[in-house]
Amino acid sequence: LKRARGLKPSCPRVCPRPLARCVALRDLAMQVLVTGAGGKTGCIVVRKLLERGAGFKVRAMVRSKESEDSLREKLGESLASSLEVVHGDILKKESLPNAFQGVEAAVVVTSAMPQLDKLSLVKVIGVKLLTFGQVSTRPDFYYLEGQSPEHVDWAGQRDQIDAAKAAGVKHIVLVSSMAGTLPEHFLNANMGRIVLWKRKAEKYLCASGIPYTIIHPGGLLPHPGPQANVPALGGKRQLFLSVDDKLVVEGDELKEEGKQDQIRSLIPREDVAEICVQSLVEPDAKNRAFDLGSGSEGQGDVYTGDFGALLATLNGENCYYDKADLPASSL
Repeated sequence: LKRARGLKPSCPRVCPRPLARCVALRDLAMQVLVTGAGGKTGCIVVRKLLERGAGFKVRAMVRSKESEDSLREKLGESLASSLEVVHGDILKKESLPNAFQGVEAAVVVTSAMPQLDKLSLVKVIGVKLLTFGQVSTRPDFYYLEGQSPEHVDWAGQRDQIDAAKAAGVKHIVLVSSMAGTLPEHFLNANMGRIVLWKRKAEKYLCASGIPYTIIHPGGLLPHPGPQANVPALGGKRQLFLSVDDKLVVEGDELKEEGKQDQIRSLIPREDVAEICVQSLVEPDAKNRAFDLGSGSEGQGDVYTGDFGALLATLNGENCYYDKADLPASSL
């Protein structure tokens, strides 16, 4: 059964087992829904689940036929052939029940998408020039109408949790973000309090009664910008778990000391997706909320896949949910 739960492919392409045995293994497979499957991280989660073979039956939720076609193209014909796709929109809660029906576990990878205010770059450059590079400032961001963090990261995730509960889902893995205890962090101050809205949805999940795993990744690699096309491979770094943004605070201090190579508040998307998948099959991952970061490539002991041992480094700690005032919503 452990193999059938996805830790290793149970059924190779040419199956030496009797057909009835292969069918039985598929019947044991965990039915998993991935929402936000058309996004960068969501697509990787889908791929990793499919690569585990008979351990999982994978359903991906995307918003449109165009998103479905793009996802299937990224996966390739072989993997995509065993993928079930449903169309749904987290901003239209009436589309959610069908997606969650018959699902045992869900990986929620949805997020609001900030848009760069290009005019604010003038301010960034101006400050840099006027201070001879001694002072820097951040650009501003905005969201398309009806797609703010309040709509997507709070109401959209709340409605997914409600749909999951109504469908009898037994486990939700929710991908959120670090900075949920830091209202003045750039992600909150310049991006519409996005992580505080995510945190509000996390609290809702914790109170829902559904077993959960809440993952707060650090800065996702590769970053947008000049390094966007530089690959950030998974399985090449030491991974670290922590709570309550300790890795963020540590990283800011290391930057000031000029020790950027020691920062642990960044992580490749590939590694985030791997921890999502392992959270589905690791019993000790249920009802846990933690921050996830990594060391620099080539430093430390590369994560070998023992998620139970990695969780043990927390010594039973979970993220605390009363460290920051969360925004009120009219939605």
